[in-house]
Amino acid sequence: MNDRSVGVEVDATAKWLEGRGLYGAAGLLRRVARQRDDAVGQLGLRGSSSAHQEGGTERAVPRDLEAAAEVAMLRTDMARLQTHAERAGWVPDPAARRLWRWRDGWWELSHRRRNPKDGYHDTGWYLWGPVGSYDGEWLDRHKEPAIAEAERLITKHRAASGEGQR
Repeated sequence: MNDRSVGVEVDATAKWLEGRGLYGAAGLLRRVARQRDDAVGQLGLRGSSSAHQEGGTERAVPRDLEAAAEVAMLRTDMARLQTHAERAGWVPDPAARRLWRWRDGWWELSHRRRNPKDGYHDTGWYLWGPVGSYDGEWLDRHKEPAIAEAERLITKHRAASGEGQR
């Protein structure tokens, strides 16, 4: 496997997926991110403007139309992948009583039994989200009201962080 960096966000998401046994999704995410980075590199866009300084004169960086088309296609593919993941809604995990959801980051809704030693003071459904969102917040004893409340909280978090305005 190529060990080039694919970006902190992509790598963190891929590690998160692997931690939940979703190795295929993690591999796909890394592969598409590397392809995107390769295409951007071919265009000469990484870390530079569209012009280089050479001997006191500016010259335009040549734009390879094929590479530009590939970058555009990969951006479209990434957007489609995220859109499909969002449309999938809450997907059950092979582990018992756990659901996953993609909405500008991964969200987990899982059922826990009361155990104050572990921080679960009530039996019911708890929500975890990306960094800076929810970290094990109790929602409801029953699944359907918990899903509705989770959707409300995710929407509220996205609006507060500006992610829902894309």
